[in-house]
Amino acid sequence: MKTRIKQRTLKLAGLAILVTATIFAGAASAQTATTMSRSTGMFGITTSQTARLNVVRDDPFFRDDPFLRIELLMVDGDGNVLAQKVIDLGAGKATQLDLRGRDVIGRGRAQMRAIVRFVGTPDTRLVENAIPTLEIIDNQTGETRMLLPAVQKVQVLGAE
Repeated sequence: MKTRIKQRTLKLAGLAILVTATIFAGAASAQTATTMSRSTGMFGITTSQTARLNVVRDDPFFRDDPFLRIELLMVDGDGNVLAQKVIDLGAGKATQLDLRGRDVIGRGRAQMRAIVRFVGTPDTRLVENAIPTLEIIDNQTGETRMLLPAVQKVQVLGAE
């Protein structure tokens, strides 16, 4: 009977070690492959419009930091990639990804969303200073028909 108890104890201890090792291995891999992202809600464009996703890296305090790898995507409602661009963006620089409506739809309207992924960026301070905006441009006039600004931080200017 003592032998059975010892065997059960050894099996439970081995299982506990295996579970603990799996948890720590998962945490380590999550830390080394960090990807943060921001996404818009769904929006639509017609054949005579272009969706433009802009990102500016406004880093006044991180001028000496390395590039920030950014992936810009336009996806449809099922998550299929319609347009994609990956770039290493330096401090104070900007980039954009354009998707013309006529390239993705025959007639009518296409529904999609824009995503900005910050690839391999463990420092969230760098991500906070990458500001995305989305605009819908009329192809005939070049006018911006819609602009979706970045979420702004709320600051309390004075107590009343």
